[in-house]
This record gives sequence, structure tokens and C-alpha cells, in this order.
Amino acid sequence: MFQRIIYTSRASEGVGLRDVYDIIRMSHNRNEKSGLTGCLLFLDGYFIQLLEGGPYAVEQRYARILTDNRHCQIEKRLDINTNSLLFADEWMALRDRSMVDPELLRNTVYSPGFPPERFSGEQILDFLVNCVAASQRV
Repeated sequence: MFQRIIYTSRASEGVGLRDVYDIIRMSHNRNEKSGLTGCLLFLDGYFIQLLEGGPYAVEQRYARILTDNRHCQIEKRLDINTNSLLFADEWMALRDRSMVDPELLRNTVYSPGFPPERFSGEQILDFLVNCVAASQRV
């Protein structure tokens, strides 16, 4: 049994794409050791991240994220148990605006940060899966 969470957060003042690449570099090493997979989308100053793996590892990593000063306004948007990993081959897939199909944004009626009153965790999950799949086809 695996756990899958999705959270959204606003990037703290001064955090940009270069910082996100640093996060990914560190994530690859840590996630490989702890058996975590997932994806991170950095879009319009927001992080949208899916973490999946063993429940203990997921909770430990999320607790660490909650104390990371590069994030603010952190909201857990989905927390489910699952029998399979969506990103089994990705220690942490990264996507930014340049990698997201504008048509996918339009079809999703995207709004920065995916406000909870407009987007469920399941809708964000679908969006993330489509972002990664679309950029892999290119």
C-alpha cells in the first residue's frame, strides 16, 4: 500500500526557477533513498506537488516541506492510499510554465494556485498527470 498526497503552496518572496532546480536536484537524491516518486509543477509563483510512496516516507517528507521557508500558504489538497504509483519511474518530475501546454491550461480553466473553492484534489491530480504525459509526447 502506498500513500499519495498533493499539496499546493505559494513560493516565498524571491524564490524562482533556479531555486526550483535546486529543490529537484536535492529531491532526486533523497527520494531515491526513501522510495518516493512524484512530480513538481512550478507555475505562476506556486508549487503544485504530488508525492507518493510508503506512508511513513511521504509523511516525513511532507513534514519537512511544512518547515521549508521556500514555501508559504501550504495546503494539502489530496491524501489517499493507493495500490500503485503514478510516477514510478520519476524520483521527481519537474514541469514549469514553459513545459505546460497552453491548451491544457485553457481547458482546465486554470487559475494560479488552483484555489480550493474551484479545484478539487482530484482535478489537480488529473492536471498533473496530463502535464507530465503531454510534455513526454513532445
